[in-house]
Formats: sequence, C-alpha cells, structure tokens
Amino acid sequence: MKRFALVLISLLFTFTTITGVFAADKTANSKTRQITGYVTAIDTKSNTITVNKKSKEVAINIGEKTKIVQCTYKTAITDIKIGDKVTVKYKETRDKNTAKSITIREVSE
Repeated sequence: MKRFALVLISLLFTFTTITGVFAADKTANSKTRQITGYVTAIDTKSNTITVNKKSKEVAINIGEKTKIVQCTYKTAITDIKIGDKVTVKYKETRDKNTAKSITIREVSE
C-alpha cells in the first residue's frame, strides 16, 4: 500500500510539473508590440479595430483595461474614427492581439 501511495504521489507531482511548464510556455509566447498607422476598420460590437501601416494590417482587440487617449484626455472606442492615425501598444499571442493602450495621434475629418 505504501508503494502504491508513493507511485501515485510521484505521478501527481509529474503531472503538476508538466502542466506548469505548458502554462508558462503559453505566456512566454506572448510579446508586447507597437504599431503606428491609420485605422481602417472599427467593430464596436466585438471591440476591435484594424490598424494599417504601409502594407501590414493588424486586427486588435480592445479590452476593459485598454487605455484610450486623445491628447491628454481619456476617451472610448466610440471616439476612434476610420482614418485616425493611432499608436497602439498591444500584447500579441497566438490567438489574438489585445491592446494595452491606444493613443489617437491625428484625427481624420
């Protein structure tokens, strides 16, 4: 019985160690990026914007913690317009890009 308990504890320890390695690997694969470009699409229902810099387009999710600023004033996704020049700092993962901050540089008219 002691031997069975020892094997069981060993297997449990191995499983928790492997699970921790995979969880760390997922967060290690996320990178913080920055893009400055023009807004080409806005979806207020899914809280996403698309930013175009030259020939590169990046779709970015806007979360509750995303800081959106124009000049020195905090704003919301509804204040972003297509054609606005923005700088976006975002976290890139395999699944999606999530904005940390969006600064509206030039407002389109």
